[in-house]
Order: sequence, then C-alpha cells, then structure tokens
Amino acid sequence: MARVHIKGYILQLIAQAEGIWDNEIATAVCAEYGKDGAYWHGTVRVILTDLYSGGLVKSLEERFDAYGDKMRFRFALSDFGRQRMADTGLL
Repeated sequence: MARVHIKGYILQLIAQAEGIWDNEIATAVCAEYGKDGAYWHGTVRVILTDLYSGGLVKSLEERFDAYGDKMRFRFALSDFGRQRMADTGLL
C-alpha cells in the first residue's frame, strides 16, 4: 500500500496529539520518509506554514529557541482541519 503524501502524514500526526511541536513533526516526517538534514526540516516548516495559513491547524503555543535561533510552534488540528481530513479520507 502506498504511503500517504507528506502533508497528509503531518495532518495525521497533529490529529493524534493534543499538541505537537514543529521540530517533533519534522523529526517524525524525516524518520518516516527516510529524509534528513536542514533542507527537509525546513520543508516541513514550510508545509506547516501552509497548513496554518489555510486554517487546517492552529498554534497553541510559540516559544523562541535560543539554541536553534528560531521560533518554535506547538500545533493542534483546527475544527476545519478535522473536517477537511474527514472529507478527504485522511481520518
């Protein structure tokens, strides 16, 4: 059986959690799809930005990571995102 696309996998990860940090999502995606490195972590962050701007996910918490010198976001699925997942068969 074929794997779900990365955006769908990210939505499924978020749907399973009460809230999940962006770096945890990136680590899980890289492990699942056999990807590694800053490029792929950045790609996941771009996808999360797209999902957020589309209203499918919401940010529960933001925190500055001084070590990584970037903002971190803890995401949850929005009601709209849950409905869209159900409509497309991801749930």
